[in-house]
Amino acid sequence: MRGEGYSIWLIPTGETYQKLAKIISALSEKYSTPNFEPHVTLIGGGDLIGTEEEAVSKTLKLTEALKPFEIKLAKADYFNEYFKCLFIRAEKTKEVIEANDIARKHLNLKPIPDYMPHLSLMYGDINSEIKEKILADLGREFNLSFEVKSIHLFSTTGEVKDWYKIKEFPLK
Repeated sequence: MRGEGYSIWLIPTGETYQKLAKIISALSEKYSTPNFEPHVTLIGGGDLIGTEEEAVSKTLKLTEALKPFEIKLAKADYFNEYFKCLFIRAEKTKEVIEANDIARKHLNLKPIPDYMPHLSLMYGDINSEIKEKILADLGREFNLSFEVKSIHLFSTTGEVKDWYKIKEFPLK
């Protein structure tokens, strides 16, 4: 499965990052699925297109409008979608929804009323029985949180293995 353009990610730090990276890596190895950095997508790749220079400039301007906020990761779930194969839902707090609204306004993107903040644990086309077994092993309840003190611009064009971080932008 291929991505397109640039994405703006919210990446956990510290113990939360370590724990999630370990889960993603273990699932990737066991099920031969892509390994990727733990993140909550603020703006997805299909929305932010253009040159890398334009993406950097737009992301830098966006940091002036965003303030640090907290993300709480609560319940694991899955869909039959490649990029939402297995994930943990982030609580739809006022701050998270506002951050998405502000980002979409600053980037001249249409608002998405059904924005579903989440942190993927696995990408792929995996059947529901396997996902149920994984959740039985992992548990469905996650009581994890992290402070968003910066946003990360990634190139998400091509295969997941080709994605890379362009720059981290601290929030003021």
